[in-house]
Formats: sequence, structure tokens, C-alpha cells
Amino acid sequence: MGQTSKELEILREGSVVPLIMFHARLQHSGTTFTYATNEDVKFNTVLVNEGGVYDPVTGHFTASVAGVYMFTVQYCPISGQKAYFEIVHEDKPVQRSRQGDPSYYLCVTMQVFAKISIGDNVWVRCTSSSAVYQNDVYYWNSFSGLLIRA
Repeated sequence: MGQTSKELEILREGSVVPLIMFHARLQHSGTTFTYATNEDVKFNTVLVNEGGVYDPVTGHFTASVAGVYMFTVQYCPISGQKAYFEIVHEDKPVQRSRQGDPSYYLCVTMQVFAKISIGDNVWVRCTSSSAVYQNDVYYWNSFSGLLIRA
């Protein structure tokens, strides 16, 4: 192996991004979930939790690695009602959304990229009284996060 190949191999080994990701959703198909203003949303069915960074009891992601992360939330307001949610980083909103349709169920997705330090928390919070509907066959209310760059 030439000098350049050795140098490239050293760079590759040192630039491996640890696998930190989670994906969680609400449970109980056919259930309406209601939230009060400033209530944290707890996505209690964990589908993926690489690195053990998501706690379904609190609904919080806690960073074990500093870096740039992407967070995504999908929520499905009840037909005829509005839902108000935000993605929160260390008690500061970093993304907000409001949605509601008078005639049918629909789902909304919001995402944000954020520079996160070790120990920082990110979660989803309701900003005004809201209700969402969970249907395991057609749509899920979910929260996901992924480390993009350490």
C-alpha cells in the first residue's frame, strides 16, 4: 500500500461517525392522545434506539455524542381540530408547527438540524391544547433523531 493509501485509511478510521439514532411513536391504534399547553409528548413505543439516547418515560433524547443532529416529528391532528407542537432543545424552541383540517385526518411533518452538546436534551412539546389520533395501519405520530456529524 502506498503512502497516500495509508494516509486515506488513517483518515477514514478517524472520521467514523458513531451510530446514534432513535425512532419512537405513540402506541395503541385507534387512540386519541390529548395534550395540554406546555406538556411534553412521550412517544412510548421505541422502534430504534441505537446508543440508548431516547427515554420513552420522559420523551427526551439525551446526547451521548456532541455533533450535528437531525430531528423529525410527524403528528396527525384529529379531523376538525388543530394541533400545536414544537421541537425543543434545552428548553428553547427550535422548530414549531400548527395544523388542522376541518374535513379529514392528515399528518404533518417538521424537522430541524441542530448543533448539540453532550448531555443536551431534545424533545417535543405541545404549545397549545391539542389532540392527535394514532392509527397503526394508516399513520403514526412519531419522533426521530439521527447524528449526522460528530
